[in-house]
Amino acid sequence: MAEVHVRELKGPEEMEAVVELQRKVWGRAESDLVPRGLLIAAQDEGGLVAGAFVEEKMVGFVFGFPTQDPTLQHSHMLGVLEPYRGTGAALLLKRFQRDWCLARGICKVVWTFDPLRGVNANFNLRKLGATAKTYLPDHYGPMTGINAGAPSDRLLAEWELLSERVYTRIYAPPPEAQAEGLPQANRVEEEKPLEAFLDLEAPRLLFQIPEDWGRILKDDPALALTWREHSRRVLGHYFARGYRAVDFVRHPNRYVLAKD
Repeated sequence: MAEVHVRELKGPEEMEAVVELQRKVWGRAESDLVPRGLLIAAQDEGGLVAGAFVEEKMVGFVFGFPTQDPTLQHSHMLGVLEPYRGTGAALLLKRFQRDWCLARGICKVVWTFDPLRGVNANFNLRKLGATAKTYLPDHYGPMTGINAGAPSDRLLAEWELLSERVYTRIYAPPPEAQAEGLPQANRVEEEKPLEAFLDLEAPRLLFQIPEDWGRILKDDPALALTWREHSRRVLGHYFARGYRAVDFVRHPNRYVLAKD
């Protein structure tokens, strides 16, 4: 596959291409799209809209906007077309965003992500070096497309751009994490009441989530809601006790929670 390159976007035609990417990546209804005019206005006021290209085709984008804190950017969306996932396009977009922000005195970026989507959690926590300690129940209200059918709970990712951890993770990605020897906050296959997992105390805990939340949401909505309620209670409980999600383990999918 041809090399991926990233650059800022300009003009209504390229912003309209971002709107079309939103439709393709998330299957969103018109009401959930960030429109061309708002993308242009946000960029005019200091926001970032950048695209990832393979040859002349835009295959992904990132959109972030300023906040009331001039050293903080909110990264609202990052999306890559499915055939180009695994090409490094998403990582290149985040590297570009980091460099762009640092050049403007912005040293921290935050964004939200679904706590039950393991691919996103792995990318955000393990590959980018972000952490999370804030749980936002049903943050956006009812959603369309691939997110339809469950409350839009989100974690708030915090990306400290100047930290050694972030630099190391994005330029020398670690291997998949091994969880051997780490205590667990929950293991779903054990038939225990939820309360049995809410009184653990250790420097690090593991919390397991489904291997494929998207499939569950599509095929078994009742089970999807059970998982949503379960993760909301467990993660919210441990965040309130001073834990933070600092890493992610694959196969099975588990958050690594550590005391702040």
